[in-house]
Amino acid sequence: MPAAPDAGTQIGFRAYLWQFKAGVIAVAAAEAAGTAGFGLGDGSIALRPFDDPQAANTRRLIVHADAALLCLAAAPGGEGFVSGGDDGRLMRTTVAGEGHELASVPRKWIEHVAVADNGSGIAYAAGKTVGLLDAGGKPIATFTDHPSTVSGIAFNPKGKRLVAAHYGGVSLWWAKAEAQQPKRLAWKGSHVAVTWSPDGKFVITGTQENELHGWRLADSADMRMSGYPAKPKSFSWSRDGRWLATSGAEVVVVWDCKGKGPMGSAPVELSRGAPVTVVAFHPRHGLVASGHDDGRLKLGRISDGSSIDLERLGGAPVTALGWTSDGRYLMAGAEDGSAAILDFGK
Repeated sequence: MPAAPDAGTQIGFRAYLWQFKAGVIAVAAAEAAGTAGFGLGDGSIALRPFDDPQAANTRRLIVHADAALLCLAAAPGGEGFVSGGDDGRLMRTTVAGEGHELASVPRKWIEHVAVADNGSGIAYAAGKTVGLLDAGGKPIATFTDHPSTVSGIAFNPKGKRLVAAHYGGVSLWWAKAEAQQPKRLAWKGSHVAVTWSPDGKFVITGTQENELHGWRLADSADMRMSGYPAKPKSFSWSRDGRWLATSGAEVVVVWDCKGKGPMGSAPVELSRGAPVTVVAFHPRHGLVASGHDDGRLKLGRISDGSSIDLERLGGAPVTALGWTSDGRYLMAGAEDGSAAILDFGK
């Protein structure tokens, strides 16, 4: 498949838009099955084929019956999805509609799910608990030593460690079954989201105090990036780990994380408009897609700071963005159920 063009060429695309009856919580690509998945607030996953986005009918998989879907990720192998809901169930569902329960946490909400980039593991968070499973869904470990509800989880690039954000900082766990004590990286306040850089150098959180806080793992040095008018909850890294794009302002704020990190340097600002709600770096080029509070989608370019409007989904905030790994397709969804696939290969 052709990829989205680089910084030296004109950007062209075709957009396919439609409306679901429930809000879009998250998007994910089951690439081996050639299918985009839109996780909806009514507990279902809506499916659209990448090779025929204009298909007359949308297939819906009822995954969390009589419950809300809260998180979604592509399953290892690319044939389906892993999702969590307020029914306390972690489900693995194929595009064909075959589903089975991976975990159940009675009277808890499974609000976060993460799949290792190399497909080696699956993790989920429910309350103060983080569960770890192998690629096939077999339980490996359960980590309960967190001081508060876990607000985000992420694997390191090799899938060998897991970070959990919570009040007062983050906890680092080894992705193995042996009894262990987590490594704590402390910083006061509530941490609302977390990410691990693709080069493995940094763990960075968004905080309740409208800041980013980071740790350089080589020496546990603290990094603080302030000045956001809102809480930065959406993060996306460039493939090489140099650039970190974030939401939380009326521009996409992009930090240069080369060397020892972004402290002391001014960020790049892209795609000014309504408040940015979600960001997604192109997987191959220095382009950042952004969703905004007014339903607009934009695309910014790191090399020259330029940006273009892509589409407007509707009037509600954009809640989810995701690229396919080749960069051809961009999936997007909004709070009011409006959704789109943008094809950059035509």
